[in-house]
Amino acid sequence: MATINKLVYDAREAVRQLVDDTNISDRYIIYLYNILRAQRLRQDANDLQKITDNSVLQTLCLEVEEVDAGTCNTSFDCDTVMRTVRPIPKPLETHLKAALTAVRPTNRIAVPFNFVTKEKALYSKYSPFKYAIYAFLDDDLHIYFLSESNAIRLLSCVTITGIFEDPLELKSYVNCCGCNTPPPCFDLMTTDYPLQPHHIVSIREEIIQNLLRTIQIPEDKNNNSDDN
Repeated sequence: MATINKLVYDAREAVRQLVDDTNISDRYIIYLYNILRAQRLRQDANDLQKITDNSVLQTLCLEVEEVDAGTCNTSFDCDTVMRTVRPIPKPLETHLKAALTAVRPTNRIAVPFNFVTKEKALYSKYSPFKYAIYAFLDDDLHIYFLSESNAIRLLSCVTITGIFEDPLELKSYVNCCGCNTPPPCFDLMTTDYPLQPHHIVSIREEIIQNLLRTIQIPEDKNNNSDDN
């Protein structure tokens, strides 16, 4: 595994574009990594025979607040509605659903909430388990929580785990609610880029070929400092 800064440097070194006056920006290389990463992981996620690799998952914590029932954006009579204060980063979209693997209380040993579709959550009051807490992701990228139990009002912070389209968006999120200066969920210098090594290898080669076409220079097959 490697940080995104290391991956960017590696790509630059491969095409001999380490000087400050290059027209290839770090932002562009990161963009290529993120786009190709999303493609690879979407293919993996759509293959139901594959198990999600934990190395591609990211986790963040968000505070929860009570909102007006009308926020459900439906005519259904929802009573108490809790919602994450902030929207989550855009999760990877698969054929079946958004690639969120768990929404749970901040207590690590607690049972995750019932993470379901919006329709199932709204009609959960007719379920035999209506006092359980149901969570769903809405179009505004907030996660909403519904339950017939008054315990739902005790929610103050939740943990969300999944695969996100742009892992760098987690730079502005933390893994702790109410903590003093907690570190961000993603750091360019220290956080491993959430992708399996075999995908990194294939994506690296694709990016190098892309950059070579951009600058129109031959690749150094011998990985040495010669200009030939």
